Amino acid sequence: MRYRLDARPLALNACHCTDCQKLTGATNFLVVIAPSEAFSSSGETQNYIKRADSGRELDIRRCGHCGTRLWHHNLSNQALVFIAAGTLDDPSWVIPTSHIWAKRALPAALIQDDALIIEGSPADRALLMDHFTKIYGAAP
Repeated sequence: MRYRLDARPLALNACHCTDCQKLTGATNFLVVIAPSEAFSSSGETQNYIKRADSGRELDIRRCGHCGTRLWHHNLSNQALVFIAAGTLDDPSWVIPTSHIWAKRALPAALIQDDALIIEGSPADRALLMDHFTKIYGAAP
């Protein structure tokens, strides 16, 4: 299973909701948010439809061979893809610029001083993207 992103990320986000903590077995789920049109994949995947804490229904894609969670789409708006940062060939550069469901953050979670912190679900994902641009600058 391989995937490819041919665009700059729109945001780097950590979700601290209970679902993401349980699905990852970690303090949060770190995702690269990107335009779906720039994303492609090859190989076998399995999908799982999940209702998130926010009420959104997600189409979660897992590797068809090992079951690793790779990415998901929001079923009501598939313009964005949410890529599991830990599945990148080199995830070392992914430092979240935003944190959602921060009211559920565990004490061990690392939140950077310049990160946008949203206590629950963001009213609009544009907030996450705007903060990413504030930190990293506009796309060239």
